[in-house]
Amino acid sequence: MKVLQIVKYYDPCQGGMETVVKNIVEGIVDNTGEVDFTVYSNNHKRNFVRSIQEKRREIIVKEITPVHLKSQPLNFRYPLLKSLIKDSDVIHHHYPFPTMEFTLLRYLKLMSGKKLIFTWHANIKNSRWSWIEKIYNPMIEKLLERADAIIVTSPQLFEASTILQKHKNKIKTIPLSFDPKFSSVNSRKFPDNRCFEILFVGKLRKYKGVEFLIRSIEKLEVKLNIVGDGEEFQNLLSLVNDLNIKDKVTFFSNVSDDELTEHYKNSDLFVLPSINEAEAFGVVQLEAMANGLPVINTNLKSGVPFVSLDGYSGLTVQPLNSESLKLAIENVINDKSLYETFSVNALERVKLFSRDKMSKDYLDLYKNNF
Repeated sequence: MKVLQIVKYYDPCQGGMETVVKNIVEGIVDNTGEVDFTVYSNNHKRNFVRSIQEKRREIIVKEITPVHLKSQPLNFRYPLLKSLIKDSDVIHHHYPFPTMEFTLLRYLKLMSGKKLIFTWHANIKNSRWSWIEKIYNPMIEKLLERADAIIVTSPQLFEASTILQKHKNKIKTIPLSFDPKFSSVNSRKFPDNRCFEILFVGKLRKYKGVEFLIRSIEKLEVKLNIVGDGEEFQNLLSLVNDLNIKDKVTFFSNVSDDELTEHYKNSDLFVLPSINEAEAFGVVQLEAMANGLPVINTNLKSGVPFVSLDGYSGLTVQPLNSESLKLAIENVINDKSLYETFSVNALERVKLFSRDKMSKDYLDLYKNNF
């Protein structure tokens, strides 16, 4: 069976969707010889070079993508798409990816007799792309009508989407997973007699809410490590300087997987302060929980509070509120019993999100009728 994965960017570019596709592909390839994958994406290096890489039962094609708008590739051609669709049994598309979805519409007839699967990663309402909904949603409707199955990563993601309601009979929930290399078998002990190390991992974009996290620690005796890069970096760096907390906040960019693993191991608490539903799930929460880290997240109408549960594996606060974040951090770092309970529960909760389970669910979907 040949499966075509279509995603905006792919490994080694770091991000939620990129990680999901990597885990699907590697999880299935590691466990069965039934599927050969082609991954079609944009070249994250933003140049005029198309790259093709062959790995074990996986071909990775990265298309020429010289022009971008707010990290969105502006590419309306995708010249290899037609031949890749013809050569595939299953087309698995990862939404949202606007320029590709415009292109896919031209090839609906080519998909006759083939299975089309949509994984719905996020609702764009209230995101920075909400302004295109009037022209975007009718196009997406046509693709959803053709789709054989629509996968959401949490029940909350479906409930918060108006466009998905009319396709309820096609909806299946498959939670995301994490790379097992981030796993730890031991829960955390309360870090006595030293400064708490707080960790954020993710792209530095407005919706991530990192500015609220930075403001929340201004008066706290903690260290904050921010792992990631993006268009908000200079603004966040300026905020740190303005608050005069350079001794508390350290930025890390372009980290390797091994370096990221060390960040998880050396941290005490993970915070995901996202401010809107552009944060649909937060795979980094799973990676943190797999290391026994308690998690503080925000109460969004998405999968974010579904991953780490309020009062069980951490605390959930209202978004856009530095004071709420500060109080939650104080609650965790000042209560040894609560901290260690959250750590044990995080390791237990994350078992529900294994890569083996997710890849098995997708393999079943590729092979069988929905």
